[in-house]
Amino acid sequence: MKTISNFLRDERAWVDFVLSKTALILASVVVIAAVYHFAVSIQEVNRQKELDLLSTELVSYIDRAGSSPYEVNSTYNFNKEQLSHFQGQPLEAMISGEYVVISTNVDGRPIISAKTPAFRVYPYSHTTLYNDLRSEYDSSGTMSEPVRANHTDIIEYLTSRTTDVSFNASNPINIHKTFIYFVSNTNVEKIGYVLFYQ
Repeated sequence: MKTISNFLRDERAWVDFVLSKTALILASVVVIAAVYHFAVSIQEVNRQKELDLLSTELVSYIDRAGSSPYEVNSTYNFNKEQLSHFQGQPLEAMISGEYVVISTNVDGRPIISAKTPAFRVYPYSHTTLYNDLRSEYDSSGTMSEPVRANHTDIIEYLTSRTTDVSFNASNPINIHKTFIYFVSNTNVEKIGYVLFYQ
């Protein structure tokens, strides 16, 4: 009994008691914040994985068309149902001659996935391609109107004409493998391009 009364009268014991409880409360707050941050980080990682999966799938469609020895047409539809972390979030696809970027915003923060196709991409339709070639070379680059130019000059010209083009992920995208015909010395040769347009 004497020990308890000594404890109650000893002011240092109360200070130690209050400090230890305060330390426990602060430690609990730190642990809860760490758990919350960890959960948010896992959700961000899952969102990034889903966006990477989608951009990889799109690039595989481009590469499949590009690897064909023939002209091919296909249509790509973004399958947003498989993206459980992006329900209701608008997706944007941006294509240039060198890369494919799929992006979205979640809670005001951008999430971006960029991939590089293995083949040359021209993010416009046939009409734009033929008009661009005709304005520079006076030929459309079709088999009946081959371009009179060097292979590298044609690629450099089309690369300089290519800008970043945004696409609405809610609408299907046309992917078309085509060939640009050109006269090199006396032979007619061709360059493969993947057209990507809506």
